[in-house]
Amino acid sequence: MQKSLAESDGAGIRPWWHLVAVCSATLLLAVGADVCYGSAADTFARGAFVAGPYPTGPFTFVNDAVGASIFYNSGFFGSSTVVGNIEAGYVWDGHSVFDRSGLGLGPAVERQVAGTGVAGEYDFHATMVGHVLAGTGYVAATGSSSAGYSYVGAGMAPLATIWSGAIATAYSTNANSIGSFATTPQSTVPVYRQFFQGISGTACDVINSSFGSYDPSALEQESVAVDALAFEYPNATFVAAAGNDGAAIVSSPGAGYNGITVGSVGGANFRRPSDFSSRGTVDFYNPATGALVAGVRAAVDVAAPGEEDFLAAYLGPTGGLGPFPQYTQNPSPTDRYFTNMDGTSFASPTVAGGVALMKDAAKGLAFVPGTALDTRVVKAVLMATSAPSDGWTNGQATVGGVLRTTQSLDYATGAGVIDLAAAGLTYVNGATMDVAGTSGGVIGSSGWDLGSIGVGGHADYPFAAALATSTELQVALNWFATGAFDAGSDTGSRSAFANLDLQVWRIVNGSFATLVAESASTYNNGEFLRFMLPGAGDYGLRVTLPAMVYDVGATPVTAEAYGLSWTQIIVPEPSSVMALVASAGMAVIVLRRRRR
Repeated sequence: MQKSLAESDGAGIRPWWHLVAVCSATLLLAVGADVCYGSAADTFARGAFVAGPYPTGPFTFVNDAVGASIFYNSGFFGSSTVVGNIEAGYVWDGHSVFDRSGLGLGPAVERQVAGTGVAGEYDFHATMVGHVLAGTGYVAATGSSSAGYSYVGAGMAPLATIWSGAIATAYSTNANSIGSFATTPQSTVPVYRQFFQGISGTACDVINSSFGSYDPSALEQESVAVDALAFEYPNATFVAAAGNDGAAIVSSPGAGYNGITVGSVGGANFRRPSDFSSRGTVDFYNPATGALVAGVRAAVDVAAPGEEDFLAAYLGPTGGLGPFPQYTQNPSPTDRYFTNMDGTSFASPTVAGGVALMKDAAKGLAFVPGTALDTRVVKAVLMATSAPSDGWTNGQATVGGVLRTTQSLDYATGAGVIDLAAAGLTYVNGATMDVAGTSGGVIGSSGWDLGSIGVGGHADYPFAAALATSTELQVALNWFATGAFDAGSDTGSRSAFANLDLQVWRIVNGSFATLVAESASTYNNGEFLRFMLPGAGDYGLRVTLPAMVYDVGATPVTAEAYGLSWTQIIVPEPSSVMALVASAGMAVIVLRRRRR
């Protein structure tokens, strides 16, 4: 199959399982607000889209940059997964990048779902998001180039099935805010309900939303409902864009608790936080006391590339372009692309598509436990295997001989930039994949666990082997805000919030003897540590639950489920770097091949 589709000639069409381009866009849409960040009107006015099949390079291949090829090279392209996209309008899979006919497959978009009062129209922004999620990458013949499935147009999970949800009740008619739209709870929540709960026995494996509204406390009906659905259906992973407000706070639904919120990075190595990417802290509401604690939660969980990208252009007279006939064509061309687009709107589906690849592999490998599909595990693995962004800090400081943070995450990029190559090795090839039982146990050098801890208790994870002096340890812990969803009224509620802490201890004679590092934020439902060990020896991880922040449910919470993941990175001493390169050149080559 690979050979039959790996068409290439001197003109440069290359197969998508070797190098895959994914693009991002500047547009983060605002719910109920006449705001559209970026330069949508300027884009259309200057005709900043080009005829296909692709623009001239050079290209930076985002899929390759985030390590997705470790999955492609093993035959995982997302084919067993359903990827949901919920925003203003539908993904238009009439664009050539979604053509799957040469693969003997049906349309990329299998299902369209609209909320109450929604026209359900194709939309240019949703189409770009869909391209990033699951564009198959077909390009038509042109000039000396043969038709084929190319890295230029393929999305993160190019064989995933797309479900497209539409929630806009009206679109902006202001030329300065093209694509902005209005919603109601009735237009929004039923779509999320169906994607989480499932339709005809099938539910989404991952759900992406690349829009935003102002709700820093995550108390609006839609925000609470999405969190409640994510809690009740943990195998459907929710991913949201952080927003494009720069130094301003993260928008909703990214301001919620039970998903993965994504910031944007750019620069030569995709490590520089994007200036436009929203960041900072959001609020925490305690229903037991009625108190709103302002600016105490780090909302961004991870980051992904989101600058200067190239996306499928839908130019039809519907959706966000409907009010602007000067910018539309009917029918829309199937080979037009927006160029040089920036934004968290598409950093988010880069992560969501990566999650689809992870779950595709977990489903396809019999030795991977089914608990791998749980959002808490997926999120912990992505965080524990991330790479630090430029200037990354989570406020770690040594106090009384212990490295501590009460911040947990970097305010712009969370745990850091996703690295799917590292994530894949830990997720489906880790030394430990789900410890037996639910309360800790001996662990290998890398891995994950879906555990459970009682209030006032702790769970210990001693490493099976001693750790070296030159070891950098990365550990992530995640859990949900407890909630419930009422399908009859399409409303959600939050009833409990646990205050888990993450610790690293030095072990002496088999006992946890000395606390080395601790992530102990009060209002985050995630903890994270990245640090160099103080010396060689025996170490262990400890998860604690000192108390609940609040518990107002009818039945008191006595235990909390969590996802835990860890990796070890051996950092060579400067004097040994040259010797390492000289003696391990072949290993370096193999590693590079796995990332291409």
